[in-house]
Amino acid sequence: MHEQININAVLTRYISFVKLISMLEQGFFIPKANLFTDSWEGALHLFNGDNDSFDSLDKLKTAKDWVYVSCWYLNEKESHAMWSNYGQSNDSLAIQTTNLQFKLAYSTSDIEPMCCYFDKVRYQQPNNAFELYNGKGIYPWFSDNNSFSLCSEISHLTYKLYHKHESFSFENEARLVLVDNAATMKNENDGIGIHLSLEQSRKMITRIILHPYSSKWFEDTVRKLINDTYKLDIPICKSSLVGHRN
Repeated sequence: MHEQININAVLTRYISFVKLISMLEQGFFIPKANLFTDSWEGALHLFNGDNDSFDSLDKLKTAKDWVYVSCWYLNEKESHAMWSNYGQSNDSLAIQTTNLQFKLAYSTSDIEPMCCYFDKVRYQQPNNAFELYNGKGIYPWFSDNNSFSLCSEISHLTYKLYHKHESFSFENEARLVLVDNAATMKNENDGIGIHLSLEQSRKMITRIILHPYSSKWFEDTVRKLINDTYKLDIPICKSSLVGHRN
């Protein structure tokens, strides 16, 4: 069994300025898996072209409708590849928190407790496709994590969401997966995801890093927003990768 993520591990998300505003105004958003732009999410456990164990794409879509996912870069040090892939413009940024702060933000928000897992994504080669689940369980986020009382499609999807092709290994991803208590394969979920409380969402941010090529105007705007508008005591710094280009 692999090691559980340290409670003090630093988590980083590379986001747009708009997403920061949304987090500060509406609370940290955890979308359902169907909102991911990568339609292969949850189906990449068979890398060799064989059909997924779901009978149809419609069944996969329904299962993903009831599962909420939050993705984080599991490292305090910056990643040039992550800036390139997820820093949508020079005026983007990265927010940091810790496993503990994120966990507290979730547990103290007004959300009905769900079956939840927080673990590292496994990156594997196609020829390992049939060995994905051998002795590779996923860690619950809480010791009293409620066990699955769901249909097999949804419970299996939870495991599949922790496996990706090795070509994505630069993401070094830690992933929170929540299963809605009302999950069923008979219906679709009308919601789009869940929000953590506004207070806890603001409190969980431990640091903000500005894009390596962000403008002085953008830096001043972010500082004014955090310090003056929201009165938050969050360290803000420019990326350490200033001047480093491909």
